[in-house]
Amino acid sequence: MVFLSETISLRLPRETIKKLRELADKEGKGRSALIREILENGVKEKNIDYAVELYRKGQITGWKAAQLAGVSLWSFYKILAEKGVLIQYSEHDLEEDVKA
Repeated sequence: MVFLSETISLRLPRETIKKLRELADKEGKGRSALIREILENGVKEKNIDYAVELYRKGQITGWKAAQLAGVSLWSFYKILAEKGVLIQYSEHDLEEDVKA
């Protein structure tokens, strides 16, 4: 598997850089590897938050939200419960999910 990558640069407060260095040392990782891991996790969380918000507004079904979030439907329902979002499932949602 080939991963294409791109180099980016960003400015961070010195305190953040210090904390990154300390974390990288604790975990035995390079600072760049740690930053990549943190960013990848952050992007996943943002996708989940976006999917939850669309679901909460009734704009997409649970199944579509789970796909958007990149998790299973059961995992998505667990995330909803953790965030205090009620599960909404109508006959229309079932029809939409069957089509997907």
